[in-house]
Amino acid sequence: MELNNDLFERGVALMGKILGDDWIEATRKKHAAAVAAGDAERSDFSTQVLFGFMFNRPQLSLRDRAIVMITNDISMNAPNALRSHVQVGLYAGLTRDEIREIVFQMTQYCGHPRAREADIVISALFAELDAKKS
Repeated sequence: MELNNDLFERGVALMGKILGDDWIEATRKKHAAAVAAGDAERSDFSTQVLFGFMFNRPQLSLRDRAIVMITNDISMNAPNALRSHVQVGLYAGLTRDEIREIVFQMTQYCGHPRAREADIVISALFAELDAKKS
């Protein structure tokens, strides 16, 4: 897939709103390093396709997409993705109680150990976000 600058920029803009300027800076540095190494296609794929294209499709709201991503991350035991996707959910209007309820419901579908791991990741993220407010 050839780099689509429009999709890449839309993806960076959206995720920058959600994850902040540090995320934008890190993504641009990663992109520059990937271009220099001749590997920008793989590096930029999720920014273009997920953030630039999928997140902007009108069939589901960003809130709905966040629920899908959070449930997937829990079922796959993907803690790093879960951190980012919970932040997407918060940005899209999910409450902390709703996110915790998603984890509780996922206990029934993927088991207590995976839901417990998700709860640990989410609790740590909430604590970090609260500390930033202080």
